[in-house]
Amino acid sequence: MIVPVGIPKDFILILSGVSCVGKTTTAYNLLKKYPDFKRVSETDILRTMLRAVVKDVEGSVSCTDKNNLRQRYAPLFESLKYGDMTTLKKQSKMLSAYVKEIVKRQQDRKIPTIIEGASIVPSTYFHNGKPIDGFEKNILFVNLFLSDEKEHLQRRLNRCKEREYVDTFDLIQKQVIGIRKDKNNLLHEETLKLSECVNNVFSIDISNMSEEMVVNQIIRIITHTATTKD
Repeated sequence: MIVPVGIPKDFILILSGVSCVGKTTTAYNLLKKYPDFKRVSETDILRTMLRAVVKDVEGSVSCTDKNNLRQRYAPLFESLKYGDMTTLKKQSKMLSAYVKEIVKRQQDRKIPTIIEGASIVPSTYFHNGKPIDGFEKNILFVNLFLSDEKEHLQRRLNRCKEREYVDTFDLIQKQVIGIRKDKNNLLHEETLKLSECVNNVFSIDISNMSEEMVVNQIIRIITHTATTKD
């Protein structure tokens, strides 16, 4: 298998970070170097969740049931661009059961996997410094952080250009400010604090790093984590 030396076949890398920090780019660059890894995006997580939601809705005909369903899944419809850290944590908690399902499936199949999404908060998967059930072995969390606001704005502008969005500069700037207002820094700070208690959680500032540097840094972390024993 083409994976970093010493990495178990059931290794799972989970990439977090707010919108436009480079999670998808990093995942694809890792896949270029190690093609035996598989990538699971937030869209894939939501698809897994949707199957469960459909089952939940089946047979639900009363207005009360529908209102309960709306309330249960309401945080998922909050904007990732403007929502605050509290909403992000709610989203992460709601998705965690489905991330767990994906992790179990990939580990059972012995498929090394990269899972990435803007609605993932590493602390969701720990309780009192201990991993929750299903996240105890061969899993690494890496949060990507941009301390440079200009760099963050440029990345958002580049994405809009690549995907031919019609958003104005003012709107794009407002989106980036909304993303950074508290989530970007708080997610980084919270993840750093968690990393003091556990050895498989990291948050790295990639503002002054090339794509290759980011990949190499993560590979070093993967290799170190996979070969370090508690």
